[in-house]
Order: sequence, then C-alpha cells, then structure tokens
Amino acid sequence: MEQLFISSSAQETQAIAHNLASGLEEGTTICLYGALAAGKTTFTQGLASFFTIPRLVSPTFIIMREYPITNHPVIKTFYHLDLYRLGSIAEIKAFDVEEIWYDPTNLMVIEWPEKFIDILPQKRIDIFFKATGDDQREIKIVSY
Repeated sequence: MEQLFISSSAQETQAIAHNLASGLEEGTTICLYGALAAGKTTFTQGLASFFTIPRLVSPTFIIMREYPITNHPVIKTFYHLDLYRLGSIAEIKAFDVEEIWYDPTNLMVIEWPEKFIDILPQKRIDIFFKATGDDQREIKIVSY
C-alpha cells in the first residue's frame, strides 16, 4: 500500500505521523529516507507524541534511544535508531536490532537505513521525505 501526503509545516508533518501511529495494531519497523532537514526527526516526534513520549531527542551521537510506551495495548517500547554514522552491518547488529524489530511489542523507527537495506525486515513501513518548497514536504508512505 502506498500513500502520498503534502505537508506545509512541522505541525502537519507531525499530524501525519500521529495518524499513522494511531493505526498501528502492533509494533513494526518504520524506515525514514530523505536528505538532511527533510523532516525525518519531526515525523518521529509526531509518532512519539501519539505514544505520550514527552521529549524525543535525535540519537545521532548515541545511535539508539529507547522509550517506554504505556498507552498502547500491544506496543510497549519505542526505539529510535539513527544509522547515519554507522558503516557496517556488524555495527548495526551490535545493537541486537533483529531481536528488537521482530518483537510485536516494539516499535522501531530508523533514520538513514539506506546502507543496511539488505538486513531490514521485509515487513516494514518505508517513508520517503522530499523537500518541495521552503516549508513544504512530500511524504510517501509505503507499507510492505
């Protein structure tokens, strides 16, 4: 399934993410693709707000952050992973990601997954961000 959205503000981007989160019945892996400042972290903040995570901080320098979820019947942990600085599959596997993303109680959001496409789970949601104007973003959501 594929959906296309146009966002004209950070608030609209977060609302699109909030809407996506509201439809999740169980944990999954969400991969975010796009250039720097394309809206990936803003989108992730929208996902986090649905799960009442008060302050989501980009994990660029620590690679992965973990947040408890208390308002969903199945999803219990939100993982935010930033692969920008990683260079090998061995580095990503050191975080036990395969164990995390196959557990239906976990939601994993991955920024910069491009280098590791071969090891990503086949069942996932890919989201592509493209700046189409000063504040405008095209957001394409593809579910597998």
